[in-house]
Amino acid sequence: MPDDLWRTDTYTWSLQQADRLRRLRAGERVNDLDWEKVIEEIESVGRSQLEAARSLLVQSVLHLMKCRAWPGHPATRKWRVDAADFLIQAQEAYRPSMAQVIDLPGALAYARKRLPWQRFTTPPQPLPEGGAIPLDALANPDFTIEDLESALFPPA
Repeated sequence: MPDDLWRTDTYTWSLQQADRLRRLRAGERVNDLDWEKVIEEIESVGRSQLEAARSLLVQSVLHLMKCRAWPGHPATRKWRVDAADFLIQAQEAYRPSMAQVIDLPGALAYARKRLPWQRFTTPPQPLPEGGAIPLDALANPDFTIEDLESALFPPA
């Protein structure tokens, strides 16, 4: 199996591999399956789904952080609406099997790191420490943006 097709035209490679897998399932003897790359690609699909859920959650948290850091900014209402939308999308993307591997503390740290301090002319309000992203933010479709905000910014 030439490796260069996987590198140069993943689409065609994937169609060929799918065809070979179907033939194998039908009982045909198939010797030219690219097993290593097929396995890698299948694992990649799962990692991509996990990263999509995490990325959407990070976006939700990041938008809530902007609302908290710059409460008087004209975009605050839009940030809050976007935060709620990102949370809903994250909940849709989430699967229970992700609970074992999703790094919620890392997602929170990444959102803090991405907060665009330098874009604003006014200094930010301090963000409270000690908050966390609970797994319920993803696993419970009834978990709201208000619930997430309370978890991220607990009263002092």
